[in-house]
Amino acid sequence: MSQPDAIWFMEGVSSQKDILALVAQARRAGRHDFVLIASHRSSRPEILAEADVAYLEPEDDGALFAFIRHVCQQHRVRAIHAGKRGALLEQQRTAIEALGVRLVTGARERATFTLADNKTRFSAEMSAHGLPAVPSIEVRTPDEVAAAIAQVEAQGHRPCIKPVHGIYGMGFWVLRRDAHTLSFFNNPYSRQIHPDVLIESLRRAQQAGESLPLQIVMPWLAGPERSVDMLVENGRVIAAVARRKEGSVQVFEQETPAWRLAVACAETLHVDGLINVQTRNDAEGHPVLLEANLRPSGGIGYTAFSGINLPGLFALRQLELISAADAIAQRAAFNPVQVIPTNAVQPLPQCDPVTWSASPDEECR
Repeated sequence: MSQPDAIWFMEGVSSQKDILALVAQARRAGRHDFVLIASHRSSRPEILAEADVAYLEPEDDGALFAFIRHVCQQHRVRAIHAGKRGALLEQQRTAIEALGVRLVTGARERATFTLADNKTRFSAEMSAHGLPAVPSIEVRTPDEVAAAIAQVEAQGHRPCIKPVHGIYGMGFWVLRRDAHTLSFFNNPYSRQIHPDVLIESLRRAQQAGESLPLQIVMPWLAGPERSVDMLVENGRVIAAVARRKEGSVQVFEQETPAWRLAVACAETLHVDGLINVQTRNDAEGHPVLLEANLRPSGGIGYTAFSGINLPGLFALRQLELISAADAIAQRAAFNPVQVIPTNAVQPLPQCDPVTWSASPDEECR
């Protein structure tokens, strides 16, 4: 008896568990027969237990292709979602697809990853294509930061600063002249710091010989912020759900200006897979692009409550169980509900992932 087809989700950034659960949900709803494989570099039973088969990934990037080949030999893998190491696997696309599988990394070429990972270049590229993006000034030294702050303030805006590279909003600060000297220390979650404190800190770091990070200074945007999760196939948006962030509440949207801007961004970048685009409204209430993430967002699991199961549609499309037209038709199921994230506690499930080790012969090939 031949094996059923399989789809494989490798280690993700923050939403692998939700993705696996929603793919399993779509399998049950459609009474489909396929194997769900998951892998991770760490022992994460709460994630891996959502799959039918689980593997521990090798830590060594150099062993990754041999590992992928081994898993594909054990199962009838039809598609691999690259997850966290998408940029790395994109470089090995030809070799991986020669195994007879589809590789989904978030893009179809390495240059797209390079562009999306550099917020300055991303903003400039999107603006060049006529898409509104937050204006960004790239800075590193204290003098460059001071000049950029003065430029943004002269335009009547409150400046912000954040790293050129990064995720989760780490390193983002609003630069306020009315902030107390220790605002960043006493209330770090406010993300506010006095410009003079920042510049003086950079000067001291420079004098101490420390490496200064490459950052961007930009105008503060009034909001609200929107996170748009999408299923895209080779630059064609199949389905998309926007989440408008109102404090702890998130509201689902479709066919709004921000939704359309995010879709246009995905098409312009010619992305491929489950991806996410962030927008925020300017002072006039118009959405502008913040960034594009060539991976699922941490909140993609929320979108299933809108009636559109993006991970499920992705899996069914990769396994050719539904047509593109059928997937696009799922947009009609959209429901603009509101959700609020909660912290749930549950017993740790039992899961014993398969541990793989390369033979000397495999390591050399």
